[in-house]
Amino acid sequence: MLIGELAALTGATRKAIRLYEAQGLLPVPQRRGNYRVYQPLDVHLVGMIRRAQTVGFSLAELKELAVLKAASGSFPLAVAQQLIRQKQRHFQQELQRLQALQQQLAQLEAELLQNYGAAPVTCT
Repeated sequence: MLIGELAALTGATRKAIRLYEAQGLLPVPQRRGNYRVYQPLDVHLVGMIRRAQTVGFSLAELKELAVLKAASGSFPLAVAQQLIRQKQRHFQQELQRLQALQQQLAQLEAELLQNYGAAPVTCT
């Protein structure tokens, strides 16, 4: 399949697919003349890259997996699981940070109500 069909099947732009190739996330496609020819596995790979990006993985983080896969010839599942656990810990920390901010906002509002009552606040 050509790049346009791969783009249509995955929802990725042609530019994104070329970027994935340049970053080593996709294997170098075969060529038919000046056209890149993609394999069915590439549909799966592009889909995985896009899903990983939507949950917060950067292309640099994904490159580690691609390099290990290329070196060993098999998908480094243990490394992928470790990266997922790291991302989960990061999100948990971020969630705690946001909850603390939410609590600070509630305290600020309570202080404003205590100090200024229910009277309308005017800005000068």
